[in-house]
Amino acid sequence: MYCTHCGNNNDADAQFCNNCGKPLIALQQSEQSGLNQNDLVSPNSNFQNNSGQGKLAALPPQLYGWNWGAFFLTWIWGIGNNTMIAFLTWIPLVNFVMIFMLGAKGNEWAWQNKHWISIAHFKKVQKLWAVWGFILFVFGMLFFLIVIVAAMDSY
Repeated sequence: MYCTHCGNNNDADAQFCNNCGKPLIALQQSEQSGLNQNDLVSPNSNFQNNSGQGKLAALPPQLYGWNWGAFFLTWIWGIGNNTMIAFLTWIPLVNFVMIFMLGAKGNEWAWQNKHWISIAHFKKVQKLWAVWGFILFVFGMLFFLIVIVAAMDSY
């Protein structure tokens, strides 16, 4: 099994990395949660998981991009990802700009503000946020259309 910190290949039953000495418990927990071991870190990789370290946490290149979960669910997503700047969406006029800021910078802020087991874990969780955000958006639009049609029929 590969170490999530240094990428060293260890014995399958090892509890600590032979190279850096870090515990492999997070890896074992992630395997139980259904994440693929190869998704955690590739062999011979120089990947250092620095998530959750604030501004010191550099976003891995494969995580750059739009965050639909942050765009659709704004402050709810902010609570779940320890990104309290999302509460600015409650301020009138600022909220319109913040929705787009969250979409554009959401991955970076979530990576900096919360510790993630791996890049694959991060992607899996953010995809769930995006799916639920889209589902709630569609239901909201359907409800809005039903209300409009019902209001038009009453006249």
